[in-house]
Amino acid sequence: MQKNAPLTSQQIEHFEDQGYLVCEQAFDATEIAALATAYDECLDALRTADRLNNIRQGQLDDGTPTQVHQIRCAHLAHPLFDDLIRDSRILDPIEMLIGPNIKLILCQGLRKPPHTGGAIDWHQDDYYFRIDKMNAVVSCWIAFDQATVDSGCMWVIPGAHTQLWPHESLESPGYRMLGTDESTATALELPAGQFMFHHGATPHRTLANTTDNPRRALAIHYMDATARSLDGNREAEPPENMPIVRGASIG
Repeated sequence: MQKNAPLTSQQIEHFEDQGYLVCEQAFDATEIAALATAYDECLDALRTADRLNNIRQGQLDDGTPTQVHQIRCAHLAHPLFDDLIRDSRILDPIEMLIGPNIKLILCQGLRKPPHTGGAIDWHQDDYYFRIDKMNAVVSCWIAFDQATVDSGCMWVIPGAHTQLWPHESLESPGYRMLGTDESTATALELPAGQFMFHHGATPHRTLANTTDNPRRALAIHYMDATARSLDGNREAEPPENMPIVRGASIG
């Protein structure tokens, strides 16, 4: 896999000001096809074992149940994803955003089935992860299928990452951000194989998939390894599931 060029000063400034950055370089068709095959193998294994989680149980307007299927700790489910969390095209930009010591928080696949893929409400990852240091979390969101407004692409609120906002619990696992001003909400449509980064406090959401095709994406959440997770981390994994992928931790 080829090495990604460093971020420009303009790209870093955009991330710091707006809280997100769409990466210009994408995985090529051969790579994304192999990753998509691995993705489906993981889903099939979870389905066979009756462990396929629907993390957003809801309903469409006509009462049809909705689903968002999760591959939790995808890096433990397939070696290609274990390689992916260490890919220099992802880690080199991450290093320029949060520093040389990088730890994985969570790597999760999120699949929205055709027509019944549910929405994930506005939220901030920092509300879940609870890290003791500001600007310590960056997430990489990779599209495995074309991600459009109709299929459930990422939406962000630019520049709203300077504070944590109140959240409320949902009936299904998760939280919804309160008091969201959607007036500047921006849809980030991506072709298959492209990825974007967002700050841990950037409000973001994805809408329902109303298309004839699935929408598969992988969210890889990283933190500055010199920071600490606070008590009350709502997405805590055992330490062995959160490897140092570059540099070193605080000890």
